[in-house]
Amino acid sequence: MDYLMNWDKIKTEIDIEQYFLFKMGSLFSFDKYKQAYISVQNGKHGDIIRFFTHERTGVKMYYSIVFQDSGDIIQFIKKRILQNTNASPEEINRELKDYLGLGNIKDIPKKETIYFQKNSQPNETGFKVYGNIIQKLNQHYKYLIGFRKLSQEVLESELFNNIFFTYQTYANESLGFYLKDIHGEIVGINRIQTQENEFFNKKWFDKNSQNRVGFTFSNKLANTETLSIFESVFDAISFHEMYKLDSIQYCSTNGELSFRKSQLLHNYVIQNNFNKVILGNDNDLAGNYFNLNIIGTFIKEITKISKSENNICIELQSVTERKKINILLQFFKKSNSKFILDDDTELPQSYFTETLSGNINVYFFIIPNELESIQFFVGLLMRAWDLESIITIYQPIHKDFNEDLIQYKNTIHG
Repeated sequence: MDYLMNWDKIKTEIDIEQYFLFKMGSLFSFDKYKQAYISVQNGKHGDIIRFFTHERTGVKMYYSIVFQDSGDIIQFIKKRILQNTNASPEEINRELKDYLGLGNIKDIPKKETIYFQKNSQPNETGFKVYGNIIQKLNQHYKYLIGFRKLSQEVLESELFNNIFFTYQTYANESLGFYLKDIHGEIVGINRIQTQENEFFNKKWFDKNSQNRVGFTFSNKLANTETLSIFESVFDAISFHEMYKLDSIQYCSTNGELSFRKSQLLHNYVIQNNFNKVILGNDNDLAGNYFNLNIIGTFIKEITKISKSENNICIELQSVTERKKINILLQFFKKSNSKFILDDDTELPQSYFTETLSGNINVYFFIIPNELESIQFFVGLLMRAWDLESIITIYQPIHKDFNEDLIQYKNTIHG
């Protein structure tokens, strides 16, 4: 049967973990304590998957802690992707061909796995690049210029030149860009499928990428005074194209921004002597929560921000002078008992206090995890701590600034 692939070759040359991240990475998050990928469904843990290398064969395997089954990439496709333990070889081959970008090609090309040339290997610490970095974008212009509506002039400008690259793995090429920590070290790669197939616009991180400490930065030009923060690099470029502001470095958080990660950005602002910060996060619940996290890092009294499915808790410490905190207290009802923040409880807008030692008080402000409540609290913080002179919030008309750019260009071109 000429449609059959060489499965033994596939088992050794295709990394099952990388395949998993491509197919299901958006549904799972990595737990560093369990050393496994965990899916969360309705606030509760779903499947838990761990990857390991078979001692004798060296083949990368998976093990499901919840369902207690294991196997190689072929078994993974049967049980997790096709959900059919009796799937035929032709069905599995079709799935692998789609992943490899082989389309209707009958045979796997007879070539060895692609490895880095030494002169193209970037200088990373603690992160290994598994593919080949190619500094050409011709095949992605239809995606970048046609689909994303970004201009070639802006893509090739001093700010954004060489931000993107082609990431080549076994028989597959995608659009890639680095994740870097605040010291400029590479800690991961974000990838996007730009070929027009069923995976078009699919995004996934290269394995071992550390997005919890990683950002995608534009180039930093001389005399730059402002850092502008977005969820997506495409939003950042779109914002620049529409507003054409000067003296700005752009930063994207790639869809993840906890309070701890926001503190890293605040440190980056201090290290680079930025005078101002622009926030251009999405016009939705997550985007406004990101705004809250970033603004919180500019207030020394705020020590922690956390959330559950229904509520958000903002912790502030005060020693003696609490005039600014008193502004917040006017809008909250005091509770005599401490609340527990969990997904099963819906708490009222309120606050409670704890005394640590001496005259140090901790204030716990509880707000609903809702768009209007977050916007209201952000406004209070901005006014009470006089942050308007430092931080400017730009809100997109549509969901994000790339969609604003797309709608604008579609309108002017009829």
